Amino acid sequence: MKIHIIFFTAIIVFFNITLFAQQDSQNESGNFVKDNFRISGEIGAYGEYYTTTNEYARRPNTTGRLFFRPTIDLFDLIQIPFEFLISTEGSSARQNINQFGINPRWSWGSLHLGDFSTEYSRYTLSGVLIRGGGINLNPGNFRFSTAAGFTRRSAPGGAQDGSFKRFLLASKLGFGNESVSYVDFIFLRSKDEISSLDQNDKSITVLSPNGNDVLDIGALIAITWNSYNVGGAIKIELSRDGGNTFELIADNQPNVSFYNWTVTGPVTFEALIKISSTEDSTVYDLSDNYFSIGSGVQTSIAANTNNIINQNAVTPQENLVLGTKGKVSFLDNVVSFDFDAAGSVYSRDLRASELDLDSSDIPSFISKIYKPRVGTNYDFAFNTALSLRFSSFSTKVGYRRIQPGYNSLGTAYLHNDIQEISIMNNFRISTVNLNLSYIRQTDNLLEQKLFTTARNIITAGINARVTNSWTSTISGNILLMANDSNKDSTKIDFKNYVLTFNNNFSVDPKGFMRTINLNYSLQNSDNKSYLLKNNTTIVHSLNLGLGFGISPDLTSNFSAGFVKSSIFDTVKTFTHNYGLNFQHKAFSNKLNLSLNLSSAFNQANKSYRASISSGYNLTDADNLTLAVSFMRFDGKTFRGGSFNELLTSLSYNHRF
Repeated sequence: MKIHIIFFTAIIVFFNITLFAQQDSQNESGNFVKDNFRISGEIGAYGEYYTTTNEYARRPNTTGRLFFRPTIDLFDLIQIPFEFLISTEGSSARQNINQFGINPRWSWGSLHLGDFSTEYSRYTLSGVLIRGGGINLNPGNFRFSTAAGFTRRSAPGGAQDGSFKRFLLASKLGFGNESVSYVDFIFLRSKDEISSLDQNDKSITVLSPNGNDVLDIGALIAITWNSYNVGGAIKIELSRDGGNTFELIADNQPNVSFYNWTVTGPVTFEALIKISSTEDSTVYDLSDNYFSIGSGVQTSIAANTNNIINQNAVTPQENLVLGTKGKVSFLDNVVSFDFDAAGSVYSRDLRASELDLDSSDIPSFISKIYKPRVGTNYDFAFNTALSLRFSSFSTKVGYRRIQPGYNSLGTAYLHNDIQEISIMNNFRISTVNLNLSYIRQTDNLLEQKLFTTARNIITAGINARVTNSWTSTISGNILLMANDSNKDSTKIDFKNYVLTFNNNFSVDPKGFMRTINLNYSLQNSDNKSYLLKNNTTIVHSLNLGLGFGISPDLTSNFSAGFVKSSIFDTVKTFTHNYGLNFQHKAFSNKLNLSLNLSSAFNQANKSYRASISSGYNLTDADNLTLAVSFMRFDGKTFRGGSFNELLTSLSYNHRF
């Protein structure tokens, strides 16, 4: 509620300021405001309705969003952009997607307040959203930046979506010009708040039978469950009347997550399983839906589509990263050397006991600002690249190494235990461009694994303008992946080849037939792993695109795609899809209509989609858009079988 009040208050304030500025600008005394104070930006709303006959909905039934992005310009020196986003999915999501920010900018710096993201380097701070504040100062060649705030909110759950509340502090100090030569030194500290999640929560989750099951009287089935922080024994009960009454199946049973039960009568269609803690009766769970118990029926256990959460997989973490990034160039940037390196100290669980500093191998200077614990490790990552650039030729040789124990909580994703050597070349002769590259990647850098996996990637491509209206591209890619395992069960020997031809023709920019695009690709992969004998895959893909000009205000595009594949020399599939699009402009381009028709077919599935959208410019600053999309799916291989989907959306956008 507070967020919504702030949002609407901000809108009212900005429009009052804008109105005041406009009124003042109508007389001479308002010239100062008019010349030195300007507001621009956009405000809008989006609403969506979704319905489906499928049992598994892919999105919420209703969705609403409000956004407000004003920018204040002061004296042509400082720009202060604001960012406000409110969504109905925001507070209900694991990590809140509502955003509110103000980001003033001027010629030699910027300021961040609210939600923002910034990048220092790929190994320190990159790709995470921060809710807090930050500043960037770049007067001349001096470079300083700092950012602080929360990157995660607390969310109960498993390793995939659970998290503790996380605070991050990062700073960067450097000198130089990024386009020529510079060097930056980076510091980052990130730490979870242990108290942000209740470690004493207790829960039991029934896994099966969990609903829609069919059990035959006399059959032996396994009652299964998942529990968190539940000590002692559990009690299992059965209801045959939808939860009104319960009968005991087993009491004082060990909490080992399963119990073998011989199904008993009488028959019912409203059965529920209840599992509860014998130490705390308030901790229990019921089957999500009714299941059936019958006589002479075939027992079937329905698949449990719930996400099975392991609460213990979420641990409070801490991280310290020291890094540097820079570039040195010579001969007017003909020769340049880039580097990016960082060292990291990482603790996976802040609840672990502290290490004896005298017996640990953590450097003493780090231990003064960071408390090492059982499980704490430190490691490094770096990459370097040497580049040569000439008018018709360029080359780049790089080396990258990320140690297995390197972690940075300031990055959205980082794959470690990898070493990479790369060579990339580009040749340009008249209207022809040729690209050649080679990359070799290996893992097992500390030789702690049973075997080492190597990937060799070779890429070549040529792009040429054959005539003024014909551009052609030919490219090829080879992937070779293997390991040095001596066991058939873990041996990897994989090869993949891709060859692509793409041709674009500009027929007549003002005629009926305007463009033609023809694309063909061949993919051949061979997996010689012992457990996947004769696993050879061949895929042919052909795509055709045609662009038409029916009238000055009506254009159309047609597309067709064909994919033929063969797997294991026995599984053969053929997929073909078609699309037809019309775009029409009317009322001096104020009204834009679009109609899209598409279909896709293979041996088992068919889908048809029709969508229409209409956008109308109410004024030069206001736009209203309505879109309706309907899909019909008929198939046997998709979960849920045949179904219909309808998606309707309405959006409004105002620029000021």
